[in-house]
Amino acid sequence: MKTYLAFDIGGTKLKYALINNQGQILKKYSENTISNSKSNFIKRLNEIIEQFESQISGIGVSVPGKVDAKTEQIHFGGSLPFLDGIQLSNVLNTSLPIHIENDAKAATLGEKWLGSLKDIDNGVMLVLGTAVGSGIVLNGQLLYGSNQQAGEVSFMSLGNLDREHFFGSKCSAVAMIEDISHHYHLKDVDDGKKVFELIIAKKDFAKLRFEEFCQNVALLIYNMQVILNVNCFVIGGGISRQAIVATGINQALIDLRATNLMVKRTLKKPDIINSRLFNEANLLGSISSFNVDDSIQSNLREISNDK
Repeated sequence: MKTYLAFDIGGTKLKYALINNQGQILKKYSENTISNSKSNFIKRLNEIIEQFESQISGIGVSVPGKVDAKTEQIHFGGSLPFLDGIQLSNVLNTSLPIHIENDAKAATLGEKWLGSLKDIDNGVMLVLGTAVGSGIVLNGQLLYGSNQQAGEVSFMSLGNLDREHFFGSKCSAVAMIEDISHHYHLKDVDDGKKVFELIIAKKDFAKLRFEEFCQNVALLIYNMQVILNVNCFVIGGGISRQAIVATGINQALIDLRATNLMVKRTLKKPDIINSRLFNEANLLGSISSFNVDDSIQSNLREISNDK
């Protein structure tokens, strides 16, 4: 049995884990991301690799930003702008194979391997956080598009091409939590646990702001479904641990469809389900391409023979 080192690089936290080729997480670690120095950031990655190199067969990395599927060069870098233009395989001191993947697409691959998208040929992963990340699986394959930009749904617009109208703002889980926190003068504006206590208790503003959030996500799902016609949408991100989120989005989609009888009769509603892997989806997805199990590999990368 082979073991791999998986990195989940975020703007705040650097998570890494040892995972075997059956998807068992053997050890998991978390520390603050070095976000103010590219050289120190890369140095820290190399220190971690050196620590585990004798135990592993490959390295998977989930990163913010766009990743060129062919060269694995990172563009933009999202919450870590210094990643822009870096080809990690050229700066990591190892001869082991390395696979780099965009964070939302890594989460999608994780769910396709061992989570809520397993055995689903057509589905979408939505990662609800500061904005919205997504991964699209069609006919059993993760969709990258001509420029590796398939699924950049945060830039879908309800009107003008400005922040106010982008779905990334309209569907921001972070903004929703902060708005409720400010309204109720919570000491910690990022206290999601307290915010959801207020939502579940149906406190007036919390209830209305959460419903608005669910309605915006439901509208995004409706628009995507018209084009993609998938079986299900998987709701991910830290907020997905709250069962009320998927339930609320599902009800908002039902209510939206009910406003037009032709839509309700003509277009099939997709299932709205929770992530099964939660915050471990990125780690698992980053190493999924290393699997030596042919049946798993075909589920991830090939259209099944009976299509």
